[in-house]
Amino acid sequence: MILLQTNVKKDRLYKLDPVLVDENKNEISDTMYGTGKDTHDPCSFLFYDDFTAYRIQRIKIHHWYQYDTVYYFAKGFFMVKYNFCNYEGRKLYLRFKDPYSTSLTFHYIEIPDSLRIHLHNYSSELFAGRAEATRKKIQPFILKVNCEAFFFRKDECLQ
Repeated sequence: MILLQTNVKKDRLYKLDPVLVDENKNEISDTMYGTGKDTHDPCSFLFYDDFTAYRIQRIKIHHWYQYDTVYYFAKGFFMVKYNFCNYEGRKLYLRFKDPYSTSLTFHYIEIPDSLRIHLHNYSSELFAGRAEATRKKIQPFILKVNCEAFFFRKDECLQ
């Protein structure tokens, strides 16, 4: 998982279509293997409430999605869930559209290994509902990107 903290308003960030891509700049999907069902989910950065609502809807497809509804520690952040083990040691980027370009122009922010959260390391806290304990532990792993890094002017940013 990657948690993103930014001073960009939610609706403005969504217009940038922020997604997780690999070293070849290909979009990553979060996949549950072995289900035999359509469990390939785009790795779009979503605000916690939107991520949780999306995963609750996906429970209709497969019950394993219910595990993605216990990330209470992520409240207030943008988040993306992906298969950590498949991408460990590989370059990952947050890709977003240029907010002012008239053509489709992408920009990339590299996400170092040190800012990726391996959820297995926090499973006991997650399933016990210890959100505050988890939130304290993951603080050093939060990706912090200011408004200017998304090419917005300071007056367009949250204060």
